Amino acid sequence: MANLINEVLAPVARIRADKARGSGTIIYSKNDVGTFLLTNYHVIEGNITYKDVWDELLKREIKKEFTSQVEVDTYRLGEHGEVKGIFTDIGDIILGNKQQDLALLQLRSDTQYPTAELYPEKLASSIPLLSELACAGAAMGEKPIVTTGLLNGIQIEIDNYEYWLSSAPSIFGSSGGGVFIKHEDKWLYLGIPSRITVAFIGFSTDAITHMGYFIPIKRIYSWLRDNCYQFLWDNSYTKEECDEIRNEKREKELALHVMRTKG
Repeated sequence: MANLINEVLAPVARIRADKARGSGTIIYSKNDVGTFLLTNYHVIEGNITYKDVWDELLKREIKKEFTSQVEVDTYRLGEHGEVKGIFTDIGDIILGNKQQDLALLQLRSDTQYPTAELYPEKLASSIPLLSELACAGAAMGEKPIVTTGLLNGIQIEIDNYEYWLSSAPSIFGSSGGGVFIKHEDKWLYLGIPSRITVAFIGFSTDAITHMGYFIPIKRIYSWLRDNCYQFLWDNSYTKEECDEIRNEKREKELALHVMRTKG
């Protein structure tokens, strides 16, 4: 029970966005660097808008992204899982990918928070079916709860991306939270609960909450690496090094875009 409380429940937060309520999981928190959460894009989508603005370098209007802050509720838990305190922080949207339904947030607070330990990247493609899972999220906008189940499916393609199937019930509001797997007596972060099965019966629909699809950790690693956030799990990188790599990558892409535009 203590492991579930400390390793699964404690890192999960409630997210209050403009048009949705959902969840997030803290995967990195250091006083001198910051606190970062993973969630679904559809949870914070209402806080992202796009506007046409004039670009002086390209000498034309371009579509630019604007984001607004979200509110993130974190919880201080007692030894039996009871809530000792609720703290609300401001979260900024650092990354967002609508197609992959992934988003990365950073808290403005300097406080250090409990974090989820990520399942090792080198093992992320060899997880056996029927492994024991736990799903944590702020179901129905309440404080985070935990449900348990099994890994029942992998390599499931939805909208051209891979999802995995869990029988740990995922209830509305759990989106963006965490799916965890028992590994060597520890609960490790395995992915993000994102979708549930819906059955159409006559003129009504029923949510099949024990058939939940989640974004697997190997896809999360790939997305974060593509955006130069390796420091979140790889100690051989610093945030400053990743920022520099990311800026160089953006400058190269912008230069190529300018060349193509002139051509």
